[in-house]
Amino acid sequence: MQKIKLKKKRKFKFRLIAYAFIMFLGYELAFNIIMNIKLVDSNEEFIKALMIDSNYHLLYEKKSSDIFTKLFSKILDVNQPISILENTLHFTPNVENMTYVNNPKLETVEKLNINPTVFIYNTHQSEAYQGKGLEGYNITPGVMMASYILQDKLAEINIKADVMEDNITDYLNLNNMKYSKSYQASRVFLKDALNKYQNYKLIIDLHRDALPKKSSTITINNKSCAKISFVVGEKHQNYEANLKLTNTINDKIKQKYPTLTRGVLTKGGEDSNGIYNQDLSPNIILIEIGGQENTIDEVLNTIELIAPIIGEYVNES
Repeated sequence: MQKIKLKKKRKFKFRLIAYAFIMFLGYELAFNIIMNIKLVDSNEEFIKALMIDSNYHLLYEKKSSDIFTKLFSKILDVNQPISILENTLHFTPNVENMTYVNNPKLETVEKLNINPTVFIYNTHQSEAYQGKGLEGYNITPGVMMASYILQDKLAEINIKADVMEDNITDYLNLNNMKYSKSYQASRVFLKDALNKYQNYKLIIDLHRDALPKKSSTITINNKSCAKISFVVGEKHQNYEANLKLTNTINDKIKQKYPTLTRGVLTKGGEDSNGIYNQDLSPNIILIEIGGQENTIDEVLNTIELIAPIIGEYVNES
């Protein structure tokens, strides 16, 4: 009788473990399916999702980092079922004889995970666009949000971009620096980024201008878009390289959307900065998207137009 009871207990434990394992696999499968579904179908929903997520990453791009995943990832990799055999039966697959099915989505992810080619930052992070923040959230649409939108639109064409997340306002406050010293502050973070990764093909300091809406807005393809302009500093020896780069991108935009760009402005006078950190690399451009009266939707419409052009330049270079 005692042996029978022990056998029943063992069977019960085995079933319990099997049920728990099946439930975990079901959870992981459902979670991964849900997280890979695009949650937005319009620009308005896109902006709301971005604002809810505090400007960092889109909701539908987040990866699982819950306690269950962290726990069971030590046992097996659910994205590679063969790891079950490797970890439990000490089975090593013959990779040479295995056949894989091409997955364009996975290929895109792999490409984006290799090397970043664009770096985006905002010297004036507090520059805001028209419109109140999302109700219930202390987030105002501004140039930092524009940077993350540009990052996402570049990712759609297989170009990986890094966005600077350091807080320049905090840096200014901690060092008792005035707002006018913002370029000195962003220079610190930009140099740090360049020291960590020196192969950026394009570095973008994204701003917005200060001008009336009639001067900063244009309709293209029946959509209201924020006009763009470029600024190049002339107070350093190698500014010609930055000017050439800026003119190249500006000309590409003019070819497709002649009314979208307000042109390239060079600054080197006594009352201007004249450098804008462009002396740190010949691959730096300063772009202004819209003005204080433009909405983030108009900025998004513009970025959808210029992202493929920026991507074209990056691929050519």
